[in-house]
Formats: sequence, C-alpha cells, structure tokens
Amino acid sequence: MKKIGLLLTIVATSILFSCNSKDENFKSPKEGFTPTGTEKTTTSKNRLEVYAFHGTRQCETCKNMKANTKATLDNYFANEMKSGKIVYQVIDVDDEKNEKLAEKFEATGTALMINNVANGKDNISDWSDFAFDKANDAEEYIPQLRTKIQTALK
Repeated sequence: MKKIGLLLTIVATSILFSCNSKDENFKSPKEGFTPTGTEKTTTSKNRLEVYAFHGTRQCETCKNMKANTKATLDNYFANEMKSGKIVYQVIDVDDEKNEKLAEKFEATGTALMINNVANGKDNISDWSDFAFDKANDAEEYIPQLRTKIQTALK
C-alpha cells in the first residue's frame, strides 16, 4: 500500500512540474528582439500577439489551454486575426528554432503570453496563471479570455 502511495506521489509531482509555467525569477523580456525563423511577423506597429508556449510533452491542461485559446480567437476575433491586429502562435519551447522567442518571453514550458505591441514597443503580460486555472473548463475559459483580449485591444 505504501508503494502505491509513493508511486502516486511521484506521478503527481512529475505532472505538476512538467506543466509548471511559472518561473519564480521572472524578469522583464529582453529589449530589441526581432523575431526570426518560423514566427509570423506583421508590419503593424500596433498589434496583440498571443503566444501559447509548450514543451514537447504536454498534459491535458496544456492541450486544453491551446484549444480554448484558439477557439476564442477563431470565434470572436476572426477579423482581427485576418487583418493582423491579433497574431496567434503556438510555440514549442523545446524546438531550437524557437529558442530566441522563448528566451524573449523567458518561457521554459507551458505558458500563455500576450505581447500588446504599441507603436512598435513590446508590452508583455503573462496570462499563464489564468490559463492554468481555467483551461479545463471551456465555459469559463473562453468568455474570460474574450474579455481579457477585448480589454487588451482598447
């Protein structure tokens, strides 16, 4: 019985740390970064960049975060996505080609990061806590994310 309890503790701890999106030593992003590689870029000086970062291994919560974010953007912000006012990207932090972008946001695992670019200047927000808290309940996640994005666009 003790072995089963120990095994469950190890599995739960592994899942927790594989999905941990928070870096306790988070610092502001590096200035002057220019995206390269596979990232989409727009010429607009004002845009909202939505990044869903993940590692190669993803838990159900991580997958739900990405799916619910995409559903929100597709259903409520299709025109903004088409015009480039909102840019959405899913980024694998374990892929070397995404190294610079992951460094810019200091993303080492799953994270929902927002860059509200105004007049060409970055204004980065970490929405990961919200995303992890609500990701498994689309009925809560989608309307709350919609409101957060509407506020960010103002």
